[in-house]
Amino acid sequence: MAKLTRMKILNTGSTTTAPANLKTGELAYSWVTGTVGNNGDRLYIGTGTESNQVASAVVEIGGLYYVNLLKDVTPGTLAASKGLIVDSNKHINELNIGSLALESSGGSGQVVTSIETTIGASPTDAQLPTAQAVKEYVDSEVAVGYDLDFSGDSGTGTITNSETLAITGGTGLTSAASGNGLSVALDNTDVTAGSYGSSTAIPTFTVDAQGRLTAAGTASITTSLTIQSDGAADNTVSLASDKLKLLGGTGITTSNSGDDVTFTLDNTAVTAAQYGSATQIPQLTVDAQGRLTDVSNVTISTTLDLAADSGTDDGVLLGTDTLTISGTNNEIETSVSGDTITVGIVSNPTLSGNVIVTGNLTVSGTTTSVNTTEVTLNDPVMVLANNTSSDDGEDRGVRFKWYDGSAVKEGFFGFDYETQRFVFTKDEDFSGGEDASSPWHDAEFGNVYGTGADLGNITVGIADDNTITTTSGKLILDSNTNEVEVNANLDLNGDLDVSGSVTLGTDLAVTHGGTGVSSFTGDAVFISNAGGTAISYLASSKATVSTSTNGDMIAFSGAGVPFVTDTIDGGTY
Repeated sequence: MAKLTRMKILNTGSTTTAPANLKTGELAYSWVTGTVGNNGDRLYIGTGTESNQVASAVVEIGGLYYVNLLKDVTPGTLAASKGLIVDSNKHINELNIGSLALESSGGSGQVVTSIETTIGASPTDAQLPTAQAVKEYVDSEVAVGYDLDFSGDSGTGTITNSETLAITGGTGLTSAASGNGLSVALDNTDVTAGSYGSSTAIPTFTVDAQGRLTAAGTASITTSLTIQSDGAADNTVSLASDKLKLLGGTGITTSNSGDDVTFTLDNTAVTAAQYGSATQIPQLTVDAQGRLTDVSNVTISTTLDLAADSGTDDGVLLGTDTLTISGTNNEIETSVSGDTITVGIVSNPTLSGNVIVTGNLTVSGTTTSVNTTEVTLNDPVMVLANNTSSDDGEDRGVRFKWYDGSAVKEGFFGFDYETQRFVFTKDEDFSGGEDASSPWHDAEFGNVYGTGADLGNITVGIADDNTITTTSGKLILDSNTNEVEVNANLDLNGDLDVSGSVTLGTDLAVTHGGTGVSSFTGDAVFISNAGGTAISYLASSKATVSTSTNGDMIAFSGAGVPFVTDTIDGGTY
């Protein structure tokens, strides 16, 4: 069966314009004899989104007019008043454009895409120039002639075919032409050709802007050396006749060998030796020139005085005695390594008197034992497991021991890691670790109040023991807003007596005697879903129903499902 078949409109009633009242998918045909200028023998269809039951566009899709244009046409052969169809080689036997006729089908002629009235800078083989275009191009090329363009370091010039190119010499240059040759030579300057400079004279030159020597001569070399000392006036040494002497001053003697001059410090009265020892230090005498003129040894004091909170000092002889630093038994210990003495507390110290710690006391270990009859803490808050930084799986609380009349028991109250709750047990086995476990034991309190949002949830019972009951009278659930909320499924085994109204957060399902909805769709047909478990609706898509031609109707699909449509489908035959 077709998805959609429209009723045909057999005649548009007009031969000058396309029909304007088609629905989307609706066909129309004009039977008037068709020409180029009218709309006869055309088939139309409505397309696009409808507005007021009319398609947004009407398109020609065929008709007898277009069939006749292609009827009886042989591919590759041009026919009068017929369409043009090329053969398998994409050719046509003839094509007339005004007075221009291209060759017949199957030829090898040049492809021409345009006829040009001027020849541009980048012509192609697909362009056909006119006779006037060819003449204008040739005339323009001949008019140019054979000119020669040239340029120098500065400036440009042009030589026509009737002129002569002249090459002239610039500064310091002269040109000469002879026959087919042209020579360029350097001009002479005022310098006399010769050799300049000697062992007593150096050459002097004058150079012009072109780098040429315009004058040449010599200048005598200086033969004297000026010398200067720290405090004397300058003196001059004639290099050709005088001698330069290098003499030693106080404590210095000079000597020379070949081209070398050596300066040597004079010996003093000090005897070369090693001075100073473990018990002596050297005593030095220095002259004005910074030299040692006398050295001797001085004995060092060898007794070290000592002082302490108590006791008598008899001195330590540094060369013979040993200084001993001793600790206190069970309190202080000492050790020596090389030049270092270390003083510290013994591993397990025992203090016999009272100990007062004015600062913070940090005890790092696994067990801290306090063997007293009473422990007093002034802090209002006691912190357990203060160094927790990761998940250790341990409980937090207080262990205690008590006697039940026959044996010593261990109890615990505090935070249980597994249940994340505050718990209490009076009989626990901690031999396997610091982890309390159920069963938990009773705790008795006075009134228990839970106020504010911090109360959280209250869980009653363990396993199947989940009963709230009374010893007499009714169990009343009440709140200050007269509302009680049940967030889980409620099983009611007795009768339900409701004196007020019932408000459902979820619509009552059909299986429970309801409709499954809280409101109905207006102006719609009320039907059941395919399973018969819920309600659905069939509603018209029309905003208004003004005539019998734009109303919707209810139809059934091939599967028997009802739906709303404004189309009567007659099927496919």
